[in-house]
Amino acid sequence: MDPSRELAAEYSAKASAYAAHWAPVIGPMALPLLKRLPLAEAACILDLGTGTGALVPALRAAAPGARIVGVDRSEGMLRIAGRIEGLACAVMDAQQLALRSQAFDVALLAFVLFHFPRPEQALLEVRRVLRPGGAVGVVTWGDDPGVPGLEVWAEALDRAGAAPDPRAASVMQHARTDTPHKLAALLRQTAFRCEQAWCERFSYRWTVPPLMTLQLGCGAAGRRLASLAPQARAECLRRARAGLSRLAPHALVYRPQVVFAVARSGAATAAERRGTALA
Repeated sequence: MDPSRELAAEYSAKASAYAAHWAPVIGPMALPLLKRLPLAEAACILDLGTGTGALVPALRAAAPGARIVGVDRSEGMLRIAGRIEGLACAVMDAQQLALRSQAFDVALLAFVLFHFPRPEQALLEVRRVLRPGGAVGVVTWGDDPGVPGLEVWAEALDRAGAAPDPRAASVMQHARTDTPHKLAALLRQTAFRCEQAWCERFSYRWTVPPLMTLQLGCGAAGRRLASLAPQARAECLRRARAGLSRLAPHALVYRPQVVFAVARSGAATAAERRGTALA
């Protein structure tokens, strides 16, 4: 199985946990981007990597008359997003979108660009499906210390002999998009005109029970824990829970930096003007 397919399967299996425990944390961190996109006049919006559709209500509020299409490779995530009234959902590979050229006014990629083995190809596909002058907004992680307690989990998992995180490096390319300069350069490389690129710091205060639920349900700790035999797994969980319970209140505050960019597509090439819809 290729890494992208494996990642989609992982997100499908953990979609409910993601929707309940992670989307509410990171969704608000993407909202500053929406204020800088031309959503009010958009007729058709692409939410690429829509996941469970956490940003769709905000998109709908900002563009009440627009058609919103949510695309993701994870069927499990889209089953949840599909419950949102008026959202058209489709399972697709972002690097080869089965969408008509020049069909969208705005495209949104929130916390997803670093998951593509070839982020340039995904951006080229976004440019293809945007109308000339259409806008794309991107949200990625910047300086991200990770959710609280990672050191506690690492110590407990290493002590138990857990295998390394099985997720492939090709779908974890945060280092390519973790500063405004890098993100703007990637957009320019794919023939976008980057209008703005900036970063903001956010804060989220955790308590131990939901933090542990998150890390087991859709975090690296859960992926590594699965490699252990039942007895070793139980002991590892005991150690991790005890370690997390000893963290000081300030150590339970998550303070990630988030990187944003807004860019415009250029004039269509002759080949793009002759393009037809993909199957």
